[in-house]
Parts: sequence; C-alpha cells; structure tokens
Amino acid sequence: MTAVTAIKGVGEGLGKSLAANGFKTAEAVAKATPAALIKVPRIGEARAVVLIAAAKEATAAKPAAPKPAAAKPAAKRTATKPATRRAPARKPATRRPAARKTIAAAAAEKRAEEAARKAAEEKAAAEIAAAKAKKKAKAKAKAEKAAKKLQEMEAVFSKAKDKVKAKAKKDKKKDKKKKADKADKKKDKKKDKKKDKKKAKK
Repeated sequence: MTAVTAIKGVGEGLGKSLAANGFKTAEAVAKATPAALIKVPRIGEARAVVLIAAAKEATAAKPAAPKPAAAKPAAKRTATKPATRRAPARKPATRRPAARKTIAAAAAEKRAEEAARKAAEEKAAAEIAAAKAKKKAKAKAKAEKAAKKLQEMEAVFSKAKDKVKAKAKKDKKKDKKKKADKADKKKDKKKDKKKDKKKAKK
C-alpha cells in the first residue's frame, strides 16, 4: 500500500482530509471517481482529476521498487541496486503529462463555466424580454378595451342625448298646439259673446 502523502500535490493537511473521507491510501485515490473526491474539502473537479492521475502514477511507480526484494540473497547488491532502480521512479518524465492534463482540464472547466454563465445570462435576458413583451401586450390590450368601452359609452350617451332632444321637440310641438287650441277657444268665446250681445239688443 502507498501512503496518501506519496501522491504529488498532497501535503499533510490534505492527506488528513483524504483519510478522514475514506481515502487512506494512494490506491484508494487512484480507484476513486472525480465525483467522490469532490466531497473532500479543498478539492474541486479539476483538482480531483489531477489527484487521480497523480495517484495512478504513484501506484504505478511502486512495482519498480519491489524488484530488489526478489534479489534479496545478495544483501550487498540490494544496497547498491535500489539507487539505480529508484532513480527512474523519481524522474518527472512520467508526471509531466499529468501536469498538461491538469492545465487542459482546468481550461476545459473554465470554458464550461464560462459557457454555462453565458447561457444563464442569455436565458435570463430572454426571460426579461419575454416578460416585458407580455406586459406591453397586456397594457395595449387593456388600453384598447378601455377605448372600446369609452366609445360604447359615448355612443350610448349620444343616443340618449338625441332621444332627449327628440322628446323636447315633441313636447314643444304639443305645447304650441295647446296654446293654439286655447287661443282658438278664446276667439270662439269672444264671437259667442258678441252674438249674445246682438241678440240682447234686438
């Protein structure tokens, strides 16, 4: 088993956090998924990918060290050979691709975040525009309804006004007729009186 701190980029503090979350060895980290590592404090999606790659390197580099165990009969040889065999494991040649992957993963993550943010902004802008258009259409419909109602009221008022005028005209005619009838009656009475006077004289 390889210690968690053997992973490149893992110090004592992060090692304790990993161990507390069930990742006590480098092998456990190597087998883990980015989603599982994200649950550990201070580890994001990009860093999770980097740690898994580094853990795989750390565990892959291990088989080179046990080989001296097979050559145990010669104690002197094991003392000199590990120095030559451990050197390849320390070479950063195998670790450089991981660093490149990290930069690429970080860039991809940044691009994804930027795209998501832009999409969210566009969606919000579209929703605001739709709400404004809806509000405008509602206000227009309300204004049209009010104008129609006013027009109807004006038509009713005009009709009522015409009716009142017609009635007043009719009443005026009636009054004129009544006055004319009264005047005729008065004339008739005067004539009758004159006739009566003439008869009385005779």
